[in-house]
Amino acid sequence: MPVHDRVQQHARNIPQSVAVNIDGQTLSWQQLWRHSQALYQSILSLPLSGHTVAIATGNAMTFPIAWLAATAQPLTAAMIDPLLPSAQLHDMLGRIKPGLLLLNQQDRATIALADKLQIRWLAVDRWLETAPAVPEERSEFSKGMHDATPFLINFTSGTTSLPKAFIRSRRSWRSSFENGEAIFQLADAPSTLFPGPLSNGIGLYCLNETLYAGGCFYSLGKWQPDAALALIAEQQIQRLVVVPTMIAGFARVADRQIFPSLRNLLSAGAKLELNHYRQARAMFPAARMQEYYGASELGFVAVSTLDDERISESLASVGKAFPGTTIEILDDEGATVAVNQPGRIFIRSEQVIEGYLWGDDGSAFKKYAERATVSDIGYLDEQQRLHIIGRRGNMIVSGGNNIYLSEIETTIKSIPGVIEAVVIAKDDHYLGKAIVAIVEAELTLAETIPVLCREHLAKYKLPRHYYHIRRWPLTPGGKIKRTELELRIANHDLRTDLTALPAGR
Repeated sequence: MPVHDRVQQHARNIPQSVAVNIDGQTLSWQQLWRHSQALYQSILSLPLSGHTVAIATGNAMTFPIAWLAATAQPLTAAMIDPLLPSAQLHDMLGRIKPGLLLLNQQDRATIALADKLQIRWLAVDRWLETAPAVPEERSEFSKGMHDATPFLINFTSGTTSLPKAFIRSRRSWRSSFENGEAIFQLADAPSTLFPGPLSNGIGLYCLNETLYAGGCFYSLGKWQPDAALALIAEQQIQRLVVVPTMIAGFARVADRQIFPSLRNLLSAGAKLELNHYRQARAMFPAARMQEYYGASELGFVAVSTLDDERISESLASVGKAFPGTTIEILDDEGATVAVNQPGRIFIRSEQVIEGYLWGDDGSAFKKYAERATVSDIGYLDEQQRLHIIGRRGNMIVSGGNNIYLSEIETTIKSIPGVIEAVVIAKDDHYLGKAIVAIVEAELTLAETIPVLCREHLAKYKLPRHYYHIRRWPLTPGGKIKRTELELRIANHDLRTDLTALPAGR
């Protein structure tokens, strides 16, 4: 991992400058480097069964220390979110069988689970209280990082009860740091905030690219939009990395505040829609906005820098290929399709994962020699900009018609005043699948959505059912739990936060 070398370099050049600030607790570059070295030596001194070290510290000051220690040769770090349901944690840890589990001493539930599974654990915060001093130079900590060796086991954010586990080599990230530093202008962003979980792929990469570039990385103990905005204002943070639903979360609590210190906003994890752009521009008037399209299995695929003067055109695509990545659009027979013609998106890139440890049903991620795909559908235009038609599993057949739910969702989100919207499908005895729209907006606006949809969508694409929602079910990372919504709609579980609206047909 080249980030180890960079952290060592920053520890020499700016030892007392703050490297990380997580929930108000800070580490200087020197502290981060020396604590990581000491933990690494402590891990190597233990009689471990294997080289996998699981990290379940959550968003705490101990996380970056544990991360650097657990990714040094010959170790491989496995990311565990301690906020997951206990049954899921039990299954994941039981399958990984790490040689060591790093956590915090107050996490009694995870400690009890580790004891039950007979997994050795170490409370990093307690260890820090008596951590031994380490010489400034410890060459074996940052050298011998062989590109082909694994360093990370992480999990997709799938809809199944057990997320798929994949493994990544050092080479797959090494190629992206230098290109990312340039294209995301990290040298001009001395402070970066990611307000979601660090075990999440986006947050984990954001931490590492910030350490690589020498900026100060900020995060929170948990996702709280009001606390994140207060932190931006207090620390005059210049760069923000989010998933689009976080922008909607900010909009709910911003109360027309603006944050002029923010110079760069990067969105990932889902398509940035017009409603998210409007919300972000109102709060962050000076920010250069970018989005990238990628996947846990593929890494960065395409990057777009939004043009305020041509915003509709900018948002229509996800930009051009990330440096070092080649995008190809192929038909079902593997032949290249023409410009503006849809097909499966394939890439050639060193960022592609090595493979799955479990959960691969062969329906999405595939590798063919040098090519890889997650079966998303899209096309390249004349300027080689990538357009996404549908995410994997997003197409349904309703009344004999192939329909991409993302198209309907984008249409609803483009309506001024809509804060957030989700479009799902439910079983229907006549149509096969019926389209359902769930909308967050002022109730008077929400009641007009069916009429507005008829103006912009073909009849067979119109939702059959509309709901107004006041509170979304969210993951710890701030993403909407679509599976939970699907189950609630299927079971007619409206509770108090979901109201059926007339379809207006």
